[in-house]
Amino acid sequence: MNISLNTRWARASVLFLALMVVPAVGMATESCLDNVHVVTVSDGARFFTAMSTHAGSSVRQAFDDVRKIATADGYVIAAEPDYGSSNPSMGIGRPPSPVPTLIQIQQPAGISFTSIVPPGTESKDVPKRLCAMVGKFEAGRPIESSQAESAKTVAETLEQSRTTIPVTKPVVNVLKPTVPFDLDAAKAALEPGHSIIRGQVCGSWRGNLVLGTQPVLLYPATPYLQQVLALGKKAKPGKDRVLTDPDLIFARMEAKPNENGEFQFSRMKLGKYYLVTSISAVLGGSRDVYAGHVDTGYGSGNVYTNQNFSYGSDAGIERIVDVKKDGGTVKVTMQPHISPFNHPGLGGSILGCSKFGMKVSHGM
Repeated sequence: MNISLNTRWARASVLFLALMVVPAVGMATESCLDNVHVVTVSDGARFFTAMSTHAGSSVRQAFDDVRKIATADGYVIAAEPDYGSSNPSMGIGRPPSPVPTLIQIQQPAGISFTSIVPPGTESKDVPKRLCAMVGKFEAGRPIESSQAESAKTVAETLEQSRTTIPVTKPVVNVLKPTVPFDLDAAKAALEPGHSIIRGQVCGSWRGNLVLGTQPVLLYPATPYLQQVLALGKKAKPGKDRVLTDPDLIFARMEAKPNENGEFQFSRMKLGKYYLVTSISAVLGGSRDVYAGHVDTGYGSGNVYTNQNFSYGSDAGIERIVDVKKDGGTVKVTMQPHISPFNHPGLGGSILGCSKFGMKVSHGM
């Protein structure tokens, strides 16, 4: 059975890989799952990427090694590498799976393995299959020759260290929930019920009431998701990363606010739900700016010109909503945190989304 890479996905994946800021270094097979990067693009397709290195092997040899691994595992070659390219890539697939994998060289000695999951396709086993391939590739990779490194005596190395700032690599601590994500249970929580969740998204900024325009996402507050949220509060910026199941996006609802920032989720079952959205705004005006001084035979004076300016602010908003009454309506105001201090960015208001004494503008 033949398999070919969808051109649109292939182009998107090349662009994605070119923009990705991921160190091109190898990783131990047992830690691969913790280091798989997941990106969801606008059409719902997801990219699962693991990085390794082909140091010690030529580009052609690296692709030959991948080819042997892939064919032994039942894959077929869907796109041959172009060795004239600075970042040659090879596409493979395993019929009848709709998930293709792109292997691409990342200069100077990196190699990326990216599985492209089409919209609407589950991906539970994708990271495991991807990491299995990376593990086999790394197991057969030759060790770099020590001749590539400058020969230094112990004394020379110690002497050089006296005038060199030590290089420290950031250590990222991966946080994961202890309970598994149950996709079927999460989908069941979104089955039709009899209650309504009705709300409004807004923010207060520089005397303006900013009404939300971005979609509001609703997720069932399952034990898994509640652990994810708890870990997110515990995580230290730049040091911790919360690893979530990529199939979370298959168990959610989305509501688009109207011109007043109002939204609604109808026919909801009893239970807790997690709502999340964002709000942003750009305000502007004009002012006179000094342009210079002019002297003429009739006199002198300063010259000013009119200049337009703009400034913006944004904020993320999240809420837990508990639907307790069957057939009832739960109302929620979604606005940023209300700060008791003079906060320069978008914030909440003690008046909620009231237009009283406020200029009204719509978010971006």
